[in-house]
Amino acid sequence: MDKFYVQLDGFSRQLVHDYEGVMEKVAKLGYNGIEIFYGLHGGYTPEGLKNFLGSIGMEVISSHVETEDTEENLKYLPGTGCRYMINPGLAITSTKEAYEAAHFLNEMGKKARSVGMKYGYHNHSNDFLKLDGKMICDILIENTDPELVAFEMDIAWAYRADVDAAGYIRKYPGRFELVHVKETKEFPMKLDFMKPIPKEKQGEKDISGWPKLDPEAAKKLDEALSINCELGKGIVDMKAVKAAADAQPCEPIYIVERDYAWTGDIFTTLAADAGYLRAL
Repeated sequence: MDKFYVQLDGFSRQLVHDYEGVMEKVAKLGYNGIEIFYGLHGGYTPEGLKNFLGSIGMEVISSHVETEDTEENLKYLPGTGCRYMINPGLAITSTKEAYEAAHFLNEMGKKARSVGMKYGYHNHSNDFLKLDGKMICDILIENTDPELVAFEMDIAWAYRADVDAAGYIRKYPGRFELVHVKETKEFPMKLDFMKPIPKEKQGEKDISGWPKLDPEAAKKLDEALSINCELGKGIVDMKAVKAAADAQPCEPIYIVERDYAWTGDIFTTLAADAGYLRAL
């Protein structure tokens, strides 16, 4: 693989302290660009961000955007050269909600297209749960316009739901325009429907976009994230995923989402991820 991108969430804490220095370090590791997380723009104007990233050989390929931040990002992202605005996940617990979500994605797709971008949806394990015998993700894909809505397959979340990501991509060729590269260990996981968290109960986030946690909670989160292990050392068949994604009628965009630094350092971990992908 000669072209791949990286999601900013894995090193968002470092970015808020040294945006330019961290981006330059990531560029030197061989990443071709970024998927923005939590509006981390480094204080740049859209054109300024595009120019800065261009000067170090990178670009904005996509951005995760919470629903409530849509209008703001419709104004900001086009100037960066961003191609995709990705919804990071919806709380769907019934067939009615699934069809409503598909309609919502189509409407967002029209808005994104009006400013030169495409709307997308990022899956989690719960999107592979069934409602009246049909997977949520099936309902979303089959009831959205391919011209308006793309899907970003997070392969680790698929495997954690006991879904063969390669087989699922083959089921809907051309719909998975983006692929989140993520490895996962095998572990027992009880799947449940994602439930919306009321605003008043949502935890406060720090400036990097992560929830503020006390030391004990932070340790537990780190332990949980460690299921995101070294590429090639978990249960994901990355070669099969790549073959399925590459066989689509669209050229897939591969984006590393690094939840856990298995080397103990996010940058040496990202370097290893880049090396793995270049050899794939």
